[in-house]
Amino acid sequence: MTIKANIMNGTDSRTEGAVGAPARRWPIIVARVLTIGLGLAAVAWAALIAPLALRQATMVPLGIKIIAGERFKAGVLEQYLAGAYAGAADGLCQPLALRTLAVARLRLAEEAISDGNADLITRTQSEGEAALRRSLFCMPTDAFLWFALFWIENSMRGLQEKNFELLRLSYRTGPNEGWLAIRRNRLAVALYPGLPADLKQAAADEFAQLVRSDLITEAAEIFAGPGTQVRSILLQRLQGIDEKKLRFLSVLLAGKGIDDVFPEFDTSSRFRRR
Repeated sequence: MTIKANIMNGTDSRTEGAVGAPARRWPIIVARVLTIGLGLAAVAWAALIAPLALRQATMVPLGIKIIAGERFKAGVLEQYLAGAYAGAADGLCQPLALRTLAVARLRLAEEAISDGNADLITRTQSEGEAALRRSLFCMPTDAFLWFALFWIENSMRGLQEKNFELLRLSYRTGPNEGWLAIRRNRLAVALYPGLPADLKQAAADEFAQLVRSDLITEAAEIFAGPGTQVRSILLQRLQGIDEKKLRFLSVLLAGKGIDDVFPEFDTSSRFRRR
């Protein structure tokens, strides 16, 4: 009976081992399949995304140059857009590429307005509007693009109530971007009488922020230019700002022939326009 029991026990052990081996191999097989799958996915991702990332990286410098005001020879931007657009319109969200294309379209619209070519103005503005909306759909937190869309909508259709939300979105998404604030404030101050109350306050506060942020030369240009009609309102927002900054602003304005802004400050005659 003992021998028989031992034989039975031995048989049971071998059977359990034979059944347990495949069960232990399944996790290993699954792990290997997952590893291979992840590896293939990584390769596919690299093949798809890497070229897009490289394309966007090569396009970014152009957008920076355009925003900085760099001028290009006639036809250069048109040729660039003709070659670049197909790659950026493949249905994938490429924020940097789309932004560059939108900025290039915007420059062409600005140049058309400057040249006074009515047909060209209509075409470039329409293309610029479409490019801006594509870019904002991909990157809705870009304050400059919202501001640019506000500008181009007003250029195409005039100052309308529905466009004010575009300017609000620009202030909301980029309230303290100095380079943008200079452009935005110049336009907002020029349009000040036609703006709703909240945007009037935003424009006046932004002007004061330019002075606080030491963008005083730019603030003086705005005050002496589009700010002429609302000088008293802009001056009210300057209360409480560091006196040294206000003195510098006073000197700059005196150099532009505006002498009565800060009567409490003595601006040297050598700064005055002759």
